[in-house]
Amino acid sequence: MRESIASVALIRYQDQADTKWLTRWNDKWRAYSLVGGHLEPGESFRDCIIREVTEELGLQPDIDFVVSPRPVAHLEFVAWSASARSDTAYTMELFEVKLIRPEAVDVVHREPHNRWMSEAEIRKELATDGRPVSETAKRLLNSVEWMKGCRHEGETEEE
Repeated sequence: MRESIASVALIRYQDQADTKWLTRWNDKWRAYSLVGGHLEPGESFRDCIIREVTEELGLQPDIDFVVSPRPVAHLEFVAWSASARSDTAYTMELFEVKLIRPEAVDVVHREPHNRWMSEAEIRKELATDGRPVSETAKRLLNSVEWMKGCRHEGETEEE
């Protein structure tokens, strides 16, 4: 069976009263998905997500963004991969990623492949622009219960 070992970034943006999740259009999958990618040989899951956020979003670690020290979830599941056209054994670690400078948010907003998605769009697997959202994005966010109650390190409940 095909294997996929990857790290995924959970990047939130508070838009008035609604939490939005950063997704990117993936031409190969023909759907929006969460930011992430496959581990390279010898790479830790955390190092992988730092590299992927840097490459995919053009941001600098510890200047534009920070990654949680530990994953918020480690998942193992089997699902059909439409792009590989086969069942795939997935191993994924999900990390909270926080954009720490307004300029980083601006960079993300300017890139047309990026889109902030509401929970409703992801749950329906359909963006308001009519394009599909990957089932995996929904699965991953369901696995962490949409991060309800999760806080970035150093934040208090009042924040």
